[in-house]
Amino acid sequence: MTAETAATRLIRYPETRALEDAAFTRGVTPTRLFPMLLPLWCVEIEAEVREAEDYWLIDRFIELGIARAGLDNAADLARFLSLDETLVDRALRVLSRIGHITGDSAGRVALTPIGHESVRDGKRYVRTQRDRRRLYFDAFGSRPLTRPYYDSSRVGLLSPQDVMEVAARRDGPAFRPVYSLRMFSDRALADLAALRDRDRFNLPERVESPARVGDPEPLHLPVYLVRAVEGTGRTRYLAYTQAADTADEDVTAICEHSPEIAGVVEAEEADARGGRDERRVREWLRRRGLEESCLARTAEGMLRVTLPAAAFGDGDGGLPPGRLGTFTVLGNDFFHVWCPDEGLRRGVLLDRAGSYVGSRARPDAGDVAARLGSFGVQLGFGRVGTAAVRRMAADAGRRDLARLLDGL
Repeated sequence: MTAETAATRLIRYPETRALEDAAFTRGVTPTRLFPMLLPLWCVEIEAEVREAEDYWLIDRFIELGIARAGLDNAADLARFLSLDETLVDRALRVLSRIGHITGDSAGRVALTPIGHESVRDGKRYVRTQRDRRRLYFDAFGSRPLTRPYYDSSRVGLLSPQDVMEVAARRDGPAFRPVYSLRMFSDRALADLAALRDRDRFNLPERVESPARVGDPEPLHLPVYLVRAVEGTGRTRYLAYTQAADTADEDVTAICEHSPEIAGVVEAEEADARGGRDERRVREWLRRRGLEESCLARTAEGMLRVTLPAAAFGDGDGGLPPGRLGTFTVLGNDFFHVWCPDEGLRRGVLLDRAGSYVGSRARPDAGDVAARLGSFGVQLGFGRVGTAAVRRMAADAGRRDLARLLDGL
């Protein structure tokens, strides 16, 4: 990681984006934010590569004769194809050299698996021992990461030295490294090679027989881990990474199936519930002169601050209206900002709608509908549609916003 990278956010979007996705898109209740560094293994492999070439005409008919006509020697193949036996014998030697046929001491030949695959697909497959690549696995269960994590323009994995530098930083979220005592399992390579969708994990179908070269290298992946509770009471550990600002299903599964991670997060949850999070929020409110607020914890465990409409404003001492319906993050703790005044919430909804639609040269109707629905949930109106927001805008005299929505 370069000095320039170290001076910027490990994850380019703010923590609140992850909390909002969990609460307003996925419909769960977030209770704790845990910025962490997920331990990985970087494994260098060497593998055979299967290249697909066009058949030479004679080779194609020879393999078809073996596969379809049951011919198993040069003489029979020559007669069947009306070719010189010396020419057929020479072609068989070439096919043997590239692994398409096997032969015995009696001169009988048979197709190998790659020979059968070539006949089936109409392409001459050739294996070469020339692929070297790096693969990433989590350090708890040796499970592979998906292809987006190989895009260095979006994802920056951290070396042990980088982790030390991040731990010493005081700007931005405090990412905590999590460590594993487990070694890399070489069985993971065979399991990956056997997956039907292995290309999704950066191992293309043409790459075969991967074998590890050298020792695995430890790395870490920055993750916003959101502890959340479903309506059924199930606890979730949703993982948000540099790859996208929505929860990554695969990394989430890694976190949820790693007892070590659950143990660390639940210990953090218990420590915060001991009164730390409430003291931190009350102090934050006191410094802003917002003692008249109501601080409460929902049944799922999320802290919510309810304020009167007069507490929101652009002047000194108030909160910007844009804070309404969103989260304020204080380290690993956070609280949801609420106001019972429906008129204020409707105005904030229209402001957000106008800002979102107005900032796009060619707004997509589907994207706008999804975002307006999310805004509606944030502000207590449910997943409102574009038509409903357009009516709100017209009723409020927001003709510019109404025209923007009409133009979708």
